Amino acid sequence: MAPTAARHAWLAGTALTLATGPAVAGALTLQLTLPAIDTAAYYRPYLAAWIEEAGEDKAVVGTLAVWYDTRLRDNGGRGWLRNLRSWWRVTGEQLALPADGVSGATRPAGTHTLQFSDASGALAGLPAGHYQLAIEVAREKGGRELVRLPFAWGGGAQSAEAQGSKELGPVHLRVAP
Repeated sequence: MAPTAARHAWLAGTALTLATGPAVAGALTLQLTLPAIDTAAYYRPYLAAWIEEAGEDKAVVGTLAVWYDTRLRDNGGRGWLRNLRSWWRVTGEQLALPADGVSGATRPAGTHTLQFSDASGALAGLPAGHYQLAIEVAREKGGRELVRLPFAWGGGAQSAEAQGSKELGPVHLRVAP
């Protein structure tokens, strides 16, 4: 093969590889605020964040994060997860905890950022479509709150916002293609 022909073959192969190669990785970035609540006995809230289908049945696609007291003896913190009633009923009870990449300790009041990639976890292999990100928090001797943010997976960049009323402050979701 002549040098020019070889170069054209290489360029054609490279272009074909780029055209049929894997798509750019998708990611979700969740920023949420746990407000400082002025009370005599403040306990850090438990939290569950999960993805569900946007339809009427709200079928759970997967859990992204669960914050609970991981330091209690004999995994005693798991028992308090029942207070996250919506999450617990649909998927939490069946989840083996602690779950690698999902479970974590509770967080103090303030703004927290969580990042999730489609390389693993609930986003891995998630087909394009319309979904909701649900975030539920519950606090001992406190309240319980659930917010949902709609998003489309597999499209362009987008964002969604919600405002909690007491146990959650502002919640922001960014989806990157």
